[in-house]
Amino acid sequence: MAELILAIIGGVDASINLANRALKTYRAFRTADEGIDEKLVLLEAHWVKLEVQLNFLKKISGQLEGGFAQSQFDLLQKLQGKLVQATSRIEMLASKGSRKLKYAVVRDGLDELMAELEAWESRFDPTWYLIIRMSSVAIDSALGDSRQEQATTLGENKSLLDNIHALRNAIRPRTTNNNAIGDRVSINLDISGLHDATERAIPFSPAKAILRKGSTKLLISETVKPLSGNFAHVKLDVEHLGRILKQIDPDTFGLLRCHGILKRRDPSQHLVAVDMIYETPQDSLPPRSLRQLLLEQKPVSVSALVQMAKQLVRSVSSIHSCDFVHKNVRPENILVFPHGSSSLGPSVLLGFSQFRHAHFQTSLLGDPAWHRNLYRHPQRQGAFVRERYVMQHDIFSLGVCLLEIGLWRSFVWYPHDSTNCVPVPGMALGLALSDADFHTVNSTASLRIREHLVEVAKRELPSRLGDMYTDIVLACLNCLEPGNEAFGSEEDLADEDGILVGVRFVEKILTKVNEIFV
Repeated sequence: MAELILAIIGGVDASINLANRALKTYRAFRTADEGIDEKLVLLEAHWVKLEVQLNFLKKISGQLEGGFAQSQFDLLQKLQGKLVQATSRIEMLASKGSRKLKYAVVRDGLDELMAELEAWESRFDPTWYLIIRMSSVAIDSALGDSRQEQATTLGENKSLLDNIHALRNAIRPRTTNNNAIGDRVSINLDISGLHDATERAIPFSPAKAILRKGSTKLLISETVKPLSGNFAHVKLDVEHLGRILKQIDPDTFGLLRCHGILKRRDPSQHLVAVDMIYETPQDSLPPRSLRQLLLEQKPVSVSALVQMAKQLVRSVSSIHSCDFVHKNVRPENILVFPHGSSSLGPSVLLGFSQFRHAHFQTSLLGDPAWHRNLYRHPQRQGAFVRERYVMQHDIFSLGVCLLEIGLWRSFVWYPHDSTNCVPVPGMALGLALSDADFHTVNSTASLRIREHLVEVAKRELPSRLGDMYTDIVLACLNCLEPGNEAFGSEEDLADEDGILVGVRFVEKILTKVNEIFV
């Protein structure tokens, strides 16, 4: 293990040295061509952020456990390889060739290096953000030192470390050095602030769109009600999640930032509901639920479907990075914002009505509704579930949603275009199900559903979205099956902070889906 840590430190130093060599050579061309100067400015700004992350990784490398450390080393090896090629190419060019040809090649080289760094960053960032979950006090000490070193540096790199610091304080307010931030951030809203606000239901979703009087900023709300009726527990969990989601960067995490929470009380001042209120991107139009889009069955390009899949995978990864399990990943809780003339713009995952902190006691109380059990792992189906909730259960639910997106047909059908009517299995599902199948413990329907979904994926997806997309869906659906190659056994992934599941998810699902280009 000591050798691996030293290799990580060496990999960081080598990568930084190579990047600085390449940038130094590129700078020799910047005054000769305006286009080169513009591209170089962007590349330098991008590298500053990466260098901050790499230096921080170097500081905390001794705190990384085996699987996590190996993943970081593997990523550094890939980065080093890319930088060796870029450095060799530009240094060779600088020593020969005509001036006009040089400038053209330099411009292309800058574009290529930027693309390579962005591609590498898309793999590195999700694992880097898993550091947020690590409970070691040494992480907080290193983070404090790094923030002090960057205190005089302007730009994105400074806010990056501040954001990580704020997220750690929100996630683990009792274990960080400066827990005041995590405890002090107020997220409680006054209900009078929504007086005269216009509420609009989002079809086939429990969420609502809210527009306050005199404002053009759209808000989204969803009500959290505990299945057990115990509001004391859910109130603490909602406040905790709200503080975390208040600190996130929506573009990075693929989630909406929390605006605050509303506590609704009856005339006797008893708490009866807690509403999570979310901010939306600037100038957003009211979103639609993925369920509504699936029911409409309008033709959609393959590239749009793949982009939606990428966004959903990123959302699930981010939730786990924030130390929560979602427990409710299904099309009703995926909102899609219109973009220009297209109905398929950015998509986000909501539906935190059943979420739980990853380390808190899980509930074994379920429900028999077939259209919800369809998206649950067999271990978590039915009115009385058998197993505690783990992150792999979210991954299974993700697999069902990715299958549905790939087919672009709804597994759940509403005969009368309304959520008030009783849903029936859609033709795309090809399976007869009812609530009665989930009233008994150890129902045969549970195993039958998973096996059927696997067969549908194998039969239908390759010709629609290709083998790579199919493999990703199958990896999700089989994530807890004995002998599965993507995740291994649950025992193999057991660690104190739940990091290894996240690392494996990034390697086997997030990275793979980001490699799909249409």
